[in-house]
Amino acid sequence: MKTKFLVVIAATSAFVSALSSVIVAPANAQVAATNNVAVTLTVPEVLYLRTVSTIDLDLTTADLSSQTFTANGSGFYGSDKSGTANSTTSGLDTTSPFNNNGTNLTVTKTIPQVFAVWSNSPRGAGINVSVAPGTSSTLTGANSSTATLTNGAANPNFANVPGLVTPFIGGVDLSVDVGGNGIAQAGAYTGADINITATAN
Repeated sequence: MKTKFLVVIAATSAFVSALSSVIVAPANAQVAATNNVAVTLTVPEVLYLRTVSTIDLDLTTADLSSQTFTANGSGFYGSDKSGTANSTTSGLDTTSPFNNNGTNLTVTKTIPQVFAVWSNSPRGAGINVSVAPGTSSTLTGANSSTATLTNGAANPNFANVPGLVTPFIGGVDLSVDVGGNGIAQAGAYTGADINITATAN
């Protein structure tokens, strides 16, 4: 009897094992819904101007004269000769060897890298840069000697919209009168300034 009972248990166990291998757990059903959602972006218009803080107009002897000068101590010297003098006439040439313009001596210098502009303007008409007199155009030096800024311009003064990575870079042309009512003495001059404006068109 005991043997029959063990056979029944063994048969039952085999049946349960076989049945469990046949039965598969039901799959989880998926439910999905999709919408197409529009995305918009607003980028602000910006314009950024960076300039140098100071422009040094360092003049050379070539800026003042086409004559040849030789360095000597803290300055330069030059000389020439022409004509003949006698007891009744003088052949001395009194024409100034310097680059005169009437009674003035005006020098124009180009400073190549003075400003940088970044802009993402959407107008498509580019960027303009202008130079205008600031609070003062007078430069004062030793013994109250003065020089005067007479003109200024951006160089170049226009570029296509550069974007916000690589800037529009430019310089300025500045004209300074170092003659005026007299001769501007040698030395450092300070006191003048200019305004640089960038405009997105």
